[in-house]
Amino acid sequence: KSVLIQNKVLTPRGEIFKSIEETDSWKIFPCVVKPCSGGSSVGITIVETREDFKQSVREAFSYGEREIVVEQYVKGREFAVGVVGGKALPPIEIIPKEGFYDYKTKYQAGAATEVCPADITPEQDSAMREAALATFKALHLESYARMDFILDKGNNAYCLEANTLPGMTPTSLLPQEAAVEGIGYAELCELIIKYSLEKYNK
Repeated sequence: KSVLIQNKVLTPRGEIFKSIEETDSWKIFPCVVKPCSGGSSVGITIVETREDFKQSVREAFSYGEREIVVEQYVKGREFAVGVVGGKALPPIEIIPKEGFYDYKTKYQAGAATEVCPADITPEQDSAMREAALATFKALHLESYARMDFILDKGNNAYCLEANTLPGMTPTSLLPQEAAVEGIGYAELCELIIKYSLEKYNK
């Protein structure tokens, strides 16, 4: 988040806290409380009130984190944009049947609909791809990654995070995006291996 802000990539306003006591300074609600690492949205909660905030903070720290992130809640549509070999793939929209794209929704069959190519304008498509590439470069990522976004009603694409080891089953988000570009699963795996090996040949 700090690097994205420094590189002028739009991301929700947020702060990093190193203790439960430090979070007393947070004043923006609703908000999102999440551990700084891990994956699959484990430990992430959307908090509406100050009363629920402390419990969410304790839960985020319970995963062994030395620091957590608290950020403003941005209401909008959820997307992901993969980058492979420095090229952004088509955005994929994730539409949960209820709530947000949390651990349960990700791994329970039928809990979310994934649409690629997404039903968005060319301008929205281009903006998210550009933001994904900017994030990829700002974080000095190599080979492949997947960036997650919220697109609000004002057409602002907020980058939530970069996934440096995104899911790679045949039905995961990144392979679905690649398929729209005519890249099959086996070919995608070969490309990732190719780009991964290139850095050792420099």
